[in-house]
Amino acid sequence: MAEAARYVFYWGCQIPARLAFWEKSIRGVMARVGIEGVEVDGFSCCPEKNLVANWGHRAWLLAAARNLALAERQGLDMLLFCNGCYSTLKSAQAELAASTATLAEVNASLEEIGLVYRGRVRVKHVLEVLHDDIGPGRIRMLLEKPMNGLKIAVHPGCHLLRPSWAIHFDDPLKPTKYDALVEALGAQSLSYQTKMMCCGGALGNVGEGEASLALARKKLLEVQEAGADAITVSCPSCFMQFDQKQYLAQRQGEQLHVPVFSYVELLGLAMGLEPEELGLSGHRVDLAPFFASWDKHRRDFDQVRRHLDLAAVRNCYACGACVSDCPVAEITPEFEPNRLIGEVLDGRIEALLSGRQIWMCLECHTCYELCPQKFGMEKVFTTLKHLSLERQKAPASMQGAVKSFLTSGRLGAPDVKARQKLGLPPSPAPPGDDFKQLLGRKE
Repeated sequence: MAEAARYVFYWGCQIPARLAFWEKSIRGVMARVGIEGVEVDGFSCCPEKNLVANWGHRAWLLAAARNLALAERQGLDMLLFCNGCYSTLKSAQAELAASTATLAEVNASLEEIGLVYRGRVRVKHVLEVLHDDIGPGRIRMLLEKPMNGLKIAVHPGCHLLRPSWAIHFDDPLKPTKYDALVEALGAQSLSYQTKMMCCGGALGNVGEGEASLALARKKLLEVQEAGADAITVSCPSCFMQFDQKQYLAQRQGEQLHVPVFSYVELLGLAMGLEPEELGLSGHRVDLAPFFASWDKHRRDFDQVRRHLDLAAVRNCYACGACVSDCPVAEITPEFEPNRLIGEVLDGRIEALLSGRQIWMCLECHTCYELCPQKFGMEKVFTTLKHLSLERQKAPASMQGAVKSFLTSGRLGAPDVKARQKLGLPPSPAPPGDDFKQLLGRKE
């Protein structure tokens, strides 16, 4: 086993004070992915920009520099679990790196308390480490219970990505890394219009509770209407906004039902940790609908997984090169094989099994012969057809044909009159009881 990566864990204020269950999940999951945390005494608030920096920029910069110096003294990089802390410390680092005069002035003050900041410590967000250092591919290998079929709305939050002059984790307006981490769990990252909109949490801090809730409500309603099984956040403030404020809105009769998870919690669940091990009882919004949906999709995908390599199905969907060569798709616009394969990956398997479109695949093998991987779209459709017949959801004509085969060994009786008229000899006798005996036990 590879040696654990060691970081100074910087918890900030909100997690220890209001979200201790986040700390529980973080510690458990970090140990599973090979990250060891070192605790450092004496850390202050990062400090929070909206309050401290607006009160006094010098005080904000000195406090941030002190935190950086305390971590740097350990000879380790910092690992953060809060977007706000990440933005503050990255911004302070950028400001100190941009001006030798400012750095000298700050260090003159730090030296009075026995500290120095040299700019050697790296500040990393947990999502940054999971995506850039561990990687989505490695995360897939760690999963015990993939979240195939689930739709999860990513809420990046403002300070994971901005200000872009200080933070270079991802594109500040069109990020993709958080989505890639969600998709590494097997889930679909839901596309929605208000994705980059602020959660509105800071408005509540200045007495604008209604405006704060309005922003949260707008996003929650959109992802709920889009069919999200959950929304995921990477910031304590965003979590409290969507979980606790939503719970209060529910108690006032609002029809909001969106489970809220940190990404670390989702990763822990997909890695096989139990809800109790992750402290999920600390959530206010009911998580039962999420687990019910997950269980249903897992049962469906277990059926598919017996016959198909889901990674190969994803590659088939991403490629789609042979779609234009499908003879049925060429003459029948309603048959869109690549879209149907996408529905398999989205978990809409029950609807496919009850529909007729999977039966429009002729099994002509054209796609297989053209496929450079020798997979072919037809493999997906034959698997779905099998499940459809097994669950008695296939078209009546297909179920009738299977019944005829099982009872008589044939799909149709010989036409005696036509044979006599043509002077043909009687047909050979049909299969006897040995045939029924052979097929009596289903393998």
